[in-house]
Amino acid sequence: MWLPFAILAAIISGSRRVYDKHLTKSFGNFSVGFIVQAFSLLPTLILFLFFPIPKDILHLPWQFWWPLLIIWLILYPVQTYFMYRSMREGELSSVTPILALIPAFNIISSFFLIHEIPSILGILGIILIIAGVYLLLKKRGEHMKSKPELWMIITTIGIAIGSTLDKISVSASTPVFYSFMNTLGASIVFIILMRIYKQHGELKKMKGNLFWQFMLVGIFQAISYTASMFAFAKGPTSYVLAIRGGGYIIAALWGLIVLRENFSNRKRFAFLFFLLGVILLAFS
Repeated sequence: MWLPFAILAAIISGSRRVYDKHLTKSFGNFSVGFIVQAFSLLPTLILFLFFPIPKDILHLPWQFWWPLLIIWLILYPVQTYFMYRSMREGELSSVTPILALIPAFNIISSFFLIHEIPSILGILGIILIIAGVYLLLKKRGEHMKSKPELWMIITTIGIAIGSTLDKISVSASTPVFYSFMNTLGASIVFIILMRIYKQHGELKKMKGNLFWQFMLVGIFQAISYTASMFAFAKGPTSYVLAIRGGGYIIAALWGLIVLRENFSNRKRFAFLFFLLGVILLAFS
C-alpha cells in the first residue's frame, strides 16, 4: 500500500518546485521555510478528522522525540538555508537534478540507522529511477561548476538523513500526528531563525492574491508530506524517495502533451528508465 501514497507525494512535490524558485525572489531562506510550514499547519490539523492519531499523545516514547529534535534543530535549518539559496542563485535545470540522488544517499543512512537493506530488485529500481530523472532534467553540456550545485548536494544529504529519522519517529506514532508535530516544531524554529537573520519583516508582503497562493501551497505541502509519511510507515524509505523524486516527470509530461515539445531519444530513455524502475520497486 505504500506505492499510491508515494506517487501522490511525487505528483504534488514535483509540481511545486518551480513555484519555490519564484518565492525565493521575494523572500529570504528562512521566511520561505516558515511560510511553507506555517500555512500547512491547519490543513494537516484537519486531517485529524479523517485519520487516526495516537491514543496517548502525552506519553509518546523517546523514539518519537529524539529524531524530531535532530530534524528541528539541525537538519531543517541546514537544508532549508542551502536549498533555497541554491534555487535562488543557481539555474533550476542545474540544481534540481541533484535531488534525484536523495534515495541513493538514503540507502546509506537507512542501513546504519534502521538496518533497512533494499533487495537487489529494489537497488536496480532506484538506479533506474535516478538515471531517468537525471536524464530528463540535466541539460546537455551542463556540468556541476558552481556553489549552488554544492549547496544542493548538502541539501540532498540532509533530506536523505531526515527521511530515515522520519521513519523512526512515524513508527512510534501515526503519519498524520507526526506530520503535524514535525510541521509545528519546524514553524517555531523558523520563527526564531527569521528573527535572528532579520527576515521577519518580509511577512508583510503576504497580502491579497499572494496570501491565497500561500494557502494553496500550504494545502499541497500538508497533503504531500503526510502522504510521504504514510508511505514511509508502510514501505522501504529509499523506495518511497525514489518514487517521490520522479515527480519531476510531471513537468516533462506537461511539456510533451500540452506544449507539444519534441519527444527526443533522451526523453524516451528517461521515461523508460523511470517506468522500469517503478515496476521493479513495486515487485521487489
